[in-house]
Amino acid sequence: MAGSLQVEIVTPTRLVWKGAAEHVQAPGLDGEFGVLPDHAALLAALRPGIVTVHTGGASPRYVVGAGFAEAGPDRVTLLVDAAEDASTVNKDAAQKALDAAEAALAAAEPGSLAADAASTARDLALVRLGA
Repeated sequence: MAGSLQVEIVTPTRLVWKGAAEHVQAPGLDGEFGVLPDHAALLAALRPGIVTVHTGGASPRYVVGAGFAEAGPDRVTLLVDAAEDASTVNKDAAQKALDAAEAALAAAEPGSLAADAASTARDLALVRLGA
């Protein structure tokens, strides 16, 4: 693919997606951002959200957890704590995860690590439900 990006979506346990793409959209901490070929070097923190990989023919979407994106003129690497194909999300499991995260958040001391973890889990569950 001429004028393409080499894209990898990686979790701590597996390579989720690898291939050539024309454009990638990702959920940054300050909002959605896109990467096209010839992009300037970029390192960005990611929040739970949807990553869309535009390949020309298809545009697979992935629910991702928090992590980091590294981009350059010909590549994008997303290092995330969780990722799954958005089309295969189990809504019942996502609802259970949301209920558990909200209960943990209610029980946690505000501002604690437990509260931060529960908040992140809640955010990911909400993205999964909306996928």
